[in-house]
Amino acid sequence: MPSLFDDPSAERAPALAPTRVCPHCSTQSQTSGEFCPHCGKSLVRRQRRLSKRAKIIAAGLAVVLLAGGASTAVAMKVQHDNTVKAEHQREQRIAQQKRDAREREERAQAAEQEREDALDQIERDSRSDLEKSLRKAITKDARKLVSSGLLDGPILKAVCDPVGGGRDDLDAHTGRYDCMAVHTEASDGTMRGYTYNGTINYDEFSYSWKLGS
Repeated sequence: MPSLFDDPSAERAPALAPTRVCPHCSTQSQTSGEFCPHCGKSLVRRQRRLSKRAKIIAAGLAVVLLAGGASTAVAMKVQHDNTVKAEHQREQRIAQQKRDAREREERAQAAEQEREDALDQIERDSRSDLEKSLRKAITKDARKLVSSGLLDGPILKAVCDPVGGGRDDLDAHTGRYDCMAVHTEASDGTMRGYTYNGTINYDEFSYSWKLGS
């Protein structure tokens, strides 16, 4: 059976027109034209243009969105600044609290040191009074011995030098003293007299002495 492809003179079947739907009357038709066979209007869809009012609304919406975004950014910036400020204030409060605590501690230490210094001074004054009493006692004792004829006088005074545990050695409980009942004092400050040995008990606030070394 002969084929159309074998016969170059045979006519080809016409191509079918595309099926289209009218955007105005919604009629479906098979046409290659640009107009609807039913209503005669153009089958080409025109791009819808926004009205002036719609454009104004769209522009206003864009402004609102931009303003909203800007407001959000401002709010976030304010919140960030407030957070940073609050943190800075908190750090300042903590630093001030540490300074206050350090100052209180320093004042307490200074007060404690002042109290200890005052107590030490009281102890030194007390020991100084004991030394004076020891010298007076030795002077009185030596003059008594002069009166009895055991020693030669006159006795001018008594002097004592610490040889262990003096008034400034606050850790010592007793002090030992080399003393002299002076009967002669030269113009150059040298002295001669009778040797005494003295002992002071700082805890019991008492003293003792004896003639001789």
